[in-house]
Amino acid sequence: MSDSPVEVFIVDDEPEVLEGLAWLLESVKIRARTFTSPAAFLAAVGEADGAVCAVLDLRMPEMSGLELQKKLVDDGHDIPLFFLSAHGDIPAAVNAMQLGATDFLQKPFKPQDFLDAINKVMRVAREHHARRMKDAGWQQRLSRLSTRELEVLEALKKGYTSKEIARLHDISPKTVDVHRANVLRKLGVSTTLELQRLIAEHGAG
Repeated sequence: MSDSPVEVFIVDDEPEVLEGLAWLLESVKIRARTFTSPAAFLAAVGEADGAVCAVLDLRMPEMSGLELQKKLVDDGHDIPLFFLSAHGDIPAAVNAMQLGATDFLQKPFKPQDFLDAINKVMRVAREHHARRMKDAGWQQRLSRLSTRELEVLEALKKGYTSKEIARLHDISPKTVDVHRANVLRKLGVSTTLELQRLIAEHGAG
């Protein structure tokens, strides 16, 4: 996971700031994309399919950094980010952290402080991306199950026995066992214990 590429999106309404930050990141071989417009940034986020993190300026004319962060959250984008600001204050920092920001750097800042914050947010981005990929694989396996197999899986999650499942769905225990075997095979496990571990790992699914 540590070698997964991460793209850094930087949003600031000052082109010279973007140029300097992009140069700093490129000097240490970190991929960066810059945006002066929050709308352009949101469009790029919607098209991104890899690991992404963001750096947002707090004060921008079109949309503030906090508004942009809230828009990301409302739209369901799980993107780790931190803020840059020459106008930062305690309430803004608290709001940013409550919405999930990893850091809040006051301008002017030292280049190493910026790189340290970037490395931190990139680690979180890799973790989020890995989790999304894992969840997507689980959902793909679930999609292979028939309606009856999904019903049996739901009952197995609750710890029901074959006889209990049979009574619940008015089918024979042998038929339940056939469905159980199909569920195990399609989900790539060999035993009910392994299935329970898989369920615990991925939640309700």
